Amino acid sequence: MRKNAKKILGMVLALLLAAGTLPGWATATETADKGEVVVEKKNVKVPILLYHHITNEPFNGNEISMISPYDFRMHMTAIQVNFTPISLRHYYNYIHCTDGSVTIPDDPIIVTFDDGYLSNYEIAYPILKELEIPATIFVVTDTVGEVAGGGKVNHSHFSWEQAKEMEKSGWIEIQSHTASHAALGDLDMNQLVTELRKSKYTIEKNLGRECDMIAFPYGSYNETVLEASQRAGYKLRALVDDKTTEDAYEVNLVSEGVGALTRMTIAGNMGNVNVIETIREALAKKTIPMDKKD
Repeated sequence: MRKNAKKILGMVLALLLAAGTLPGWATATETADKGEVVVEKKNVKVPILLYHHITNEPFNGNEISMISPYDFRMHMTAIQVNFTPISLRHYYNYIHCTDGSVTIPDDPIIVTFDDGYLSNYEIAYPILKELEIPATIFVVTDTVGEVAGGGKVNHSHFSWEQAKEMEKSGWIEIQSHTASHAALGDLDMNQLVTELRKSKYTIEKNLGRECDMIAFPYGSYNETVLEASQRAGYKLRALVDDKTTEDAYEVNLVSEGVGALTRMTIAGNMGNVNVIETIREALAKKTIPMDKKD
C-alpha cells in the first residue's frame, strides 16, 4: 500500500512538474535513469520557543523561567495570529520525509516547555488545546509527580497520569530532559549513560511508546554527549541556554537537521508584542545559504 502511495504521488508530482504547477511546498526534479521524482524541501526558517513555569507569583529575578497565565495566553494568541504553529514531531517528520508526503508552512513556529511543571498541565495545556497549538514538554523524569515542599522541587510537577491525559489529546508530546536535570557535559561516561537511558526508559515505560527526543539541561553538551545520546536512541536533540536578549536569539533551518536545535528562551517580562518583534528580528538575522534556497 505504501509503495503504491509513493508511486501515485510520484506520478502526480511528475505531471504537476510538467505542467509547471507544482505546489509551493516543494520543488521536484525527475531523474533521467529511473524516471523517479525527487522532492526537494523548502529551506524554511523555524523559530522554536522555550517556556518553563507559568505562575502569578512575583518574579523576584526569575523572569527567565516564569511567565504569568495572562501573558502566556497573550503570547500564544499572538503567535497563532502571526505564524502557523506546528509540532516538533511534525518538523522532525518533514525533515526526514523523502517522498513529499509531509509538508510544512512558510511561517512555522514550534512551542516547547522544559522540566514538567504542574502549571504546564493546569494552565498551559487548556490554553494550547483551546487555541489548537501543539507543544512538546521535555520532562525531568526523576521529578515527575513531585510536590513543592517535598524536598525535591520548588514548584510541583505534573504526574504520569496527567502526562497521559495530555498526550491522549493529541496536542502534547512528552520527551526527555534527562533523569535528574544534570549538566551532561560535566558528567563521566557512566553518569552520562545513566541520565540518558534512565529517562528514556522511564518515559517509555510510563507512556507506552518510544522516547526519541531530548533537550540538554543548561545547554551543556559536547561531542561525547552527542554521540552517547545518539547511541541511546535519541533522534532529535534540542538545546537550552540563558540568552534572553534580542541579539542572542536564533532560529533553525530545515537544512540544519535536528541534531542540535536552537531554542529561544521566552522570559516572563516579555509582552506579546515584544515577543513577536523579537521572533521576527531573529528570523531576519538568519541567512539561508544561496545553494540551499528555493
